[in-house]
Amino acid sequence: MTVTRFNSMVIQLAAIGVLLGASASVASAQKAKASGPPVTTKGATQSNANAAKGQATAAAKRTEARENKAERVAIKAASNEPKALLKGVKLSKAERTSVNEIEKKYSAQLKDLEKQEDAAEKAGTPDASIVGKIDALRTQERADLRAALPAAQDVRFDKNAAALDKKK
Repeated sequence: MTVTRFNSMVIQLAAIGVLLGASASVASAQKAKASGPPVTTKGATQSNANAAKGQATAAAKRTEARENKAERVAIKAASNEPKALLKGVKLSKAERTSVNEIEKKYSAQLKDLEKQEDAAEKAGTPDASIVGKIDALRTQERADLRAALPAAQDVRFDKNAAALDKKK
């Protein structure tokens, strides 16, 4: 055997070895994934006591955040409602004075209710019915505002009230 022939055989064998090694690694990379549940727990409570406590704390904070958001939304809606109800309503000076007094009365009641809720929350006994109380104040204020308007403006007021109710 000549040296050149021997060298070409060595090169061919080396090339075959490289190809076999590459095909084996590709085949192993294409293996099917194991079936069964995923490795992560997706938020399920852990067997660890500290993890369970953390899960409970997180759930409580999420619930509290939802309640606080509902309170903020109700308070904002109650404070903005009189302006929206009276949009486009023409009032005399006496009627405007009466409406302003009604708005001041309910604004003060709303602020008192907000302070009571803050105090109760700091004391550790939050009032769950705060949103209901705010809605009751809104309904009462709406009735008082409508009663203060002249009959000619009731149609416009009712149209504004219907538009607000539709947004809810």
